Amino acid sequence: MAVATAEELRRFLRRSTAFTAEETAQAELFLSLAQGEIEEEAGQTLDSATDTITLDGPARDEREHHVGTGTRKLILPRWPVTDVASVTLLEDDEILSEGHDADFTWSQAGIVTRIGAWWPSGDQVIEVVYTAGFVTWPTSLKAMGLRLAAGAWDNPSRLQAEKLGDHSRSWTAEALGMELSDKDRRTIGAYRARTTW
Repeated sequence: MAVATAEELRRFLRRSTAFTAEETAQAELFLSLAQGEIEEEAGQTLDSATDTITLDGPARDEREHHVGTGTRKLILPRWPVTDVASVTLLEDDEILSEGHDADFTWSQAGIVTRIGAWWPSGDQVIEVVYTAGFVTWPTSLKAMGLRLAAGAWDNPSRLQAEKLGDHSRSWTAEALGMELSDKDRRTIGAYRARTTW
């Protein structure tokens, strides 16, 4: 699901009449661009999707790795995680079972914990099929996407100022295009992809 719909942008703009087909297409484009800006800053796709990824196991020279052991936790690149369909150790083609009394557990934060064993070390040794992202975007990000799209809608020529007779108006730097403010970046920070502890 996109950050918002064209109909939601129409309401956000307080337009009383329905969008034409051309306006709907333009609204969808602006919303898509706004979503792209937010996701680029987050470093991950935020829409819910199922991915198959191949992860590296912990390297033997990592600080947490001691001789004869390893790490029990892996971090999935995308979150929030809503399902882990399978975990396979590729060296042995071993499919692990999920559960506290089985081989692994997982959390919404994207942490997969090995039960009773260590993850194997090495490059591309663990395959995970999982679903992560938001079915419905958080309200703060949705509002941000609508604001960015509305800024492009209201100022498609990226004017800094406009004067018509004795009426004038000007735009802030952020409104000149789809640019994120420092506050936006701080908000998105809570949703950034995590690849390290």
